[in-house]
Amino acid sequence: MSTTRIDAPRQGVAHQPRWFPRRRLVLLVTLILVPFALAAVLNSYGPPTAESAVRMAFATVAGQTVAIGGALAALVITIVSRRNLPGIVFFGLLAVIVTANAVMAMTGAGQLLLDRLDLVAAIAAEG
Repeated sequence: MSTTRIDAPRQGVAHQPRWFPRRRLVLLVTLILVPFALAAVLNSYGPPTAESAVRMAFATVAGQTVAIGGALAALVITIVSRRNLPGIVFFGLLAVIVTANAVMAMTGAGQLLLDRLDLVAAIAAEG
């Protein structure tokens, strides 16, 4: 007599692929490393010029834009990986806080750009 074995489908937690980005890594890179790298690379280490003032303002705006994108990416990763509701709420609030802080930093960068351009104009008028 022959027996036929039928395996029941396995139920359990679906594992993410190894390449699936982790939220902590995304947040570390986009909230800290990239904005600081942009600020360090595009900073003016010499006398103030109009070009350096604009370059530093754009570095600030670009860094904050990356931070907003990273916070939203961490929220999307949380939702897509079907985490629990408190985790989704936490990363949603984190995205709102990062976005609000980034908008304020961009506004400050615009004001600082105007101040630096006024300084450059004052230095040019004296010389």
